[in-house]
Amino acid sequence: MTKFAVKVYYDGTAFYGSQRQPEKRTVEGELLRALSAFGEVRNFKSAGRTDRGVSALGNVFAFDMERKPEPRAINARLSRDIRVLAIREVPADFHPRYDALHRTYRYFLYDEGFDLGAIKQACSILEGEHSFHNFTRAREKNYTRRLLEVTADRKGEVIVLTFKGESFLWEMVRRLTSAIAMVGKGELSVEALEEALHPEVERKFSAAPPEFLVLWHVAYEFEFEHEEYSTAQLVAQLRERFSSLYAQAALAKAMFEELD
Repeated sequence: MTKFAVKVYYDGTAFYGSQRQPEKRTVEGELLRALSAFGEVRNFKSAGRTDRGVSALGNVFAFDMERKPEPRAINARLSRDIRVLAIREVPADFHPRYDALHRTYRYFLYDEGFDLGAIKQACSILEGEHSFHNFTRAREKNYTRRLLEVTADRKGEVIVLTFKGESFLWEMVRRLTSAIAMVGKGELSVEALEEALHPEVERKFSAAPPEFLVLWHVAYEFEFEHEEYSTAQLVAQLRERFSSLYAQAALAKAMFEELD
């Protein structure tokens, strides 16, 4: 058998998370079902698990098969809310989780009049190696993680938070987002956020909604080459989705402005 890795987009709002669960629609379950049409699938692994509601533009899955199925052929057996963008052969000992150089998440935060300067300060404090015990649901022996980059950029009426790190704890990005938003609203000082990174300080933060979080990219020593047809198909879908959501947002905004 040969080991292959696939780069996958999915709309997390349509799934009960990425990990396989009995009698529930999951990303892994749908992908395995589609792949099974091309032969036996062994040693199926993922780069990272995402919770229900969390989407991905570039999650990576690896598996062993006798032959290489093409993305367009796999996608023909999938619904529109999950698309394989690329596939490539990888070494037999490749593991999509442990061989990743780093991961990038992006959270799209509606700008409620946040102080962007304060948010940028909060982001800079989070960079580097810290204990993130106050920013997870997980029970771990070691809560230390290293964030390579945390940035905030205002895009129209949205602030895009980017988190780049080697690995992340369960719900870590969503809880960091809540804390950053509190700083932006003036509800939490930058100093208090910094204190929450100290191992001896206990101050738990709630998780921001999952629907606006995306696993944006998983980096390896190699690059994926997107299949042109499947990528163009996804771009068309996303344009259609954008047009619909933008019109809905504009309608809601016009109504609340009229009533305010």
